Amino acid sequence: MLLLLVILRWHGSRYFWPLAVLFMVIATFLILFSNQVSGNLLVTIALALSAVLLLLSIVWFSRDKHKRSQIKIKLAKAFSLYKYDYRESWLGFNSALDHAHQQVDFYPQAIKALANMVNSSGGKLWSLAGNRFSFANHWNSPLQNQQNFILPKALIDFMQRSNWVVDIKEFKTNPRLYKSLKLNLDNFNYTDVDIFVPLRRENELVAIVGLKSLDDTHSLNWEDHDLLKAAGQQMASYLGLYEATSKIYEQRQLEAFNRVSTFVVHDIKNVLAQLQLISQNANKFGSNPDFIQDAFDTVESANKRLHKMLEQLQKKELPKVELAQTNLQQLVKNIQANNPEITIDGEIPNIQVVGDEAQLVNVILHLDQNAREAMLQKKLDQKPRVQHKMELEAGDLFWHIIDQGVGMSEEFMRDSLFKPFETTKGSAGMGIGVYQCRYLLQSFDGDLIIRSRLGEGTHCTVIMSTIVG
Repeated sequence: MLLLLVILRWHGSRYFWPLAVLFMVIATFLILFSNQVSGNLLVTIALALSAVLLLLSIVWFSRDKHKRSQIKIKLAKAFSLYKYDYRESWLGFNSALDHAHQQVDFYPQAIKALANMVNSSGGKLWSLAGNRFSFANHWNSPLQNQQNFILPKALIDFMQRSNWVVDIKEFKTNPRLYKSLKLNLDNFNYTDVDIFVPLRRENELVAIVGLKSLDDTHSLNWEDHDLLKAAGQQMASYLGLYEATSKIYEQRQLEAFNRVSTFVVHDIKNVLAQLQLISQNANKFGSNPDFIQDAFDTVESANKRLHKMLEQLQKKELPKVELAQTNLQQLVKNIQANNPEITIDGEIPNIQVVGDEAQLVNVILHLDQNAREAMLQKKLDQKPRVQHKMELEAGDLFWHIIDQGVGMSEEFMRDSLFKPFETTKGSAGMGIGVYQCRYLLQSFDGDLIIRSRLGEGTHCTVIMSTIVG
């Protein structure tokens, strides 16, 4: 029976251990329940069986280094003192990741947090972008050569399959511990990092951190492996949160730029209309000094507006509410300088309103121009003026702009009025003017309310927040 077990083990048969256990059970049964053998013989047989099993174990361990390593790790875990204070290490690591997430340099700070857990002095991070792991950033470990931009495919595939921490020093001395890792060290030119930590999120390898060698040991032990693997999972979650937040921020930046550029296109259309008017009347009034002066004033005004538009595009955003203040009386002067036909009924309060002056001028001029065009469409016998009046109520300024033009239908008011690219002017309008006015006012804590009846006219109410004190 013993000879059979030795032969089965020598050939690596899967039946070795079941038969070995069965043999031990039978032998123990015979020994304990046999009344025909003496006590000394029982002891002799038990010692012999123990020696045989010990011999078989030695043979097995000598032929399977990987199994031997696993058993050694389990024994170390069971009987050795822990190297790390895990509570302190984990709290410190999470605190460092929280701090990194609030910083502009998230990648270096996150790498530093992971490296500090095992007393490494630097590291690099490769993050999954599309189907490629691309170099993202480093902490105290700049790129040494072009090859460092990419990681070997064999290393990536192994870490994806196994989720193991790879210690290159250990791999060099004992490659059998990394059974399926086929890494060509002749072409492995990562001289400053040799510990690779997988960052996995939900069964997907999303990043890899390469750390410099540890200061106090030749290679990692089982405790370092376990700690780095767990920390890598936590870091992967923070990395996902950071990248998602960054994408949202980029989308908002693009959205803000697109919105501002749309508004600028609308303003360019108005400037173009002014310049076209000069060009059309040049032959007829070119010798008139008043016309020439008006033309220069119009060109100067267009120049200023174009510069304002360029500034908006460069900033990619509208002025912040807390930084935008305008004196109402000065605002009215600027509006009337652009269009002397605008008159205000009643007294103009000497107050500060929230909003960028140039933007508010554009809002009032646009709504006034809409009112005048609506009255022209109605083809009235007399040319009634657009009425402007103001009211102060509960800390807000209400600027009313009233016309007796063609008005708008309830259906258009309900479904299309404040939507971009919807217009009642046909091909003559872009359909973003009223949308732009309301968006600007709301960005300054104000609003725009429009009431209208088809054939009777329109009443626009511009609401501006006032600044007390």
